[in-house]
Amino acid sequence: MPRWTNNAEKRLRNAAAELFEAHGYEAVTVTAIAERAGLTRRTFFRYFPDKREVLFPQTDEIGEAVAQAINIQPKDADAGVLVGEIITVLVRAGTVITSDRQAQRKRQTLIQSSPELRERSRTKLATTAATIESALTTRGEPDAQIIAAVAVDLLRTAYQATLEGDDNASFAEHVKRARTALRSFDSYSRLPAPVSDP
Repeated sequence: MPRWTNNAEKRLRNAAAELFEAHGYEAVTVTAIAERAGLTRRTFFRYFPDKREVLFPQTDEIGEAVAQAINIQPKDADAGVLVGEIITVLVRAGTVITSDRQAQRKRQTLIQSSPELRERSRTKLATTAATIESALTTRGEPDAQIIAAVAVDLLRTAYQATLEGDDNASFAEHVKRARTALRSFDSYSRLPAPVSDP
């Protein structure tokens, strides 16, 4: 077998996607993926710790990119500035991820079909939230946990809406809608409590 492995990661992802679609996630082995890509098992594990990771490309990089954007802000930047930077990075990442909606819909269908993959997806989101929270905490932001949780929920909600919506709205538009809904919720929470009849 040739030792040249140009674009090996992409070839492995494509091979895995084809095999998962044809046979289902559970039935496909690492060996089968490697062989379909014309590579070895050793090459597979050079890029992925297990076959689950094939379905989560660059997911960890989202949290790291957000953390980097937070870290480079001036020390006196307030929470509003930090939130703006977080949303900018999330929109950029989400736009790239959802650029091929058909492929992402297939991916989501596959994830929903497997308890193992659903758990990995939850773990990835939790890791992203923890990375963002850590960056905010380092800056002394008192609401770090809440901001990180809302940020990840925006990412998840906008991602799902982009794939499931029938109006072809962009990921950025769905983030905007989600933020509007959050503001509406905040306004509602400020209303006086209803008075009970005596």
